[in-house]
Amino acid sequence: MEQIVKSNKELPKELIFVVAHPNHFPEKGFELARILSQAHDKEIAFLGLLTGQSPEAATYERKFKEWSNTNQEQVDKRIEYVVIHEEELSDFIEENEGGVLIFEQCQEKPFNKPKTLLKMCRELRIPYYIIQSNHKIEINRVLVPVGFLVEEKEKGIFCSGMGRFLKAEILLMPANDYGSRARNNTESIKTLLEKFGINHQIVEAKKDSFKVEIEAAKKANELNADMILISSSRDYGIDDILFGPKELTVIKKSPVPVMIINPRKDLYTLCG
Repeated sequence: MEQIVKSNKELPKELIFVVAHPNHFPEKGFELARILSQAHDKEIAFLGLLTGQSPEAATYERKFKEWSNTNQEQVDKRIEYVVIHEEELSDFIEENEGGVLIFEQCQEKPFNKPKTLLKMCRELRIPYYIIQSNHKIEINRVLVPVGFLVEEKEKGIFCSGMGRFLKAEILLMPANDYGSRARNNTESIKTLLEKFGINHQIVEAKKDSFKVEIEAAKKANELNADMILISSSRDYGIDDILFGPKELTVIKKSPVPVMIINPRKDLYTLCG
């Protein structure tokens, strides 16, 4: 099945994609996209995903064009719009070197079920945000729970970017494990942040690596965090398949937007 691309020119690289349904303008999603666009000097695109139950591509194109024209004055760069088939999402993002994806939950499918969004993004190699329409959109303090898996160190790159480009303070929350791996991962991230002079602090957790991200979601308001950065599950067990992975619980409990990165299996196949 061929991709359907609705745009007047070749798409720029590292686009900030706001994934949306034509029946719901993602106000908070677009607000976050504007912040990221200004900080990183990147363009924004509305992205439509065609499914068996979605409107026709022409409906997406008409509505996205309207949104682009209406909101153009709010950003410095041109707003693009794209429509593809849902099953082509990962390949499309990789081929076009997308920057980030932003999902705003609403009543329209598939945005009404965060579990579906997580499944859709499972193979992505770029970060994605899942937010709700009642979330306050700011990126001044980012809460980052850190577990014992070696790929947790990847969070340092994104923490560094948020600190350098968005001037965010990073709150590192190492898991309260018996072993030292979560602490070591936190120290690795801390060293990177210190290298760039990024404002950060350590927040002590009570839970271990299996529960620390859920603890972060529950403590976000207490810590005045504007966003939580987590990793998705490395693999799905039978409980994850039946009841949903731990990142689903984080999304449901979090009072702030959640940024998710996927572990790189190809880099860590020989790591514990």
